[in-house]
Amino acid sequence: MKADDAPALIVIVNQINAFAQSSPDNLRMKNLLDMAMLALNHVQSDPLNPTAREDLVKYLINCETWTHYEIMIFYNSIFIFDVETVIVIQKRLIRVISRYDNLRLYGSEPFRTLVKITMFYLEHGKVLEALESLMDLRDFDIQEEFLFERTMYKFVAGETYTITNTNRIKAIDDALNIFQAAGSTHQVNRLVDHMKLVVKANQFHNDDFDALIEKWGGTPSTKTPTTTVS
Repeated sequence: MKADDAPALIVIVNQINAFAQSSPDNLRMKNLLDMAMLALNHVQSDPLNPTAREDLVKYLINCETWTHYEIMIFYNSIFIFDVETVIVIQKRLIRVISRYDNLRLYGSEPFRTLVKITMFYLEHGKVLEALESLMDLRDFDIQEEFLFERTMYKFVAGETYTITNTNRIKAIDDALNIFQAAGSTHQVNRLVDHMKLVVKANQFHNDDFDALIEKWGGTPSTKTPTTTVS
């Protein structure tokens, strides 16, 4: 999510709030409102609403049986959690997977969530945890037609191994090329922004990695951005 998503999120918050006020006892509606408010805080770089954050974290931690609904809430609000809580939730997610319908037509939500968790660890400088997540991802039997999942695995595995000094720059570049060829410019931009956060969080210095970020239109966090005068 980026700052230019804010106008759409404001509309969503207002719409959900209207429904929530008409159904004050509807817990799911309250969860969605909390999630939308926190997403708006996040894209506007505002402090997270403490009540919304506490209620959403408490709901996910205390919910004994996770379904598609809980997985989607966590996937879209992972930014509100600290690393220790994500580690706990990841263990729960792994237990859920054995009971989860993984064969949806458009892809595998548990797999995508574990990819996002791996990226979260990298953005917080937790490379060992990221490597452990790759082990969980390798246990998935992803269908051949799930191109998004296969490409994201190529990307995040290449990135994790490169940070641990096993050069997989080509794998990262190949993944970005696949998204570019598919017309997923937004996804490419998100991944480039993510790489810059990873460089900063891990104090990672690698000329090839910096060159890759620059190739895809980003300024590595290890370098001073160039000021353009118009």
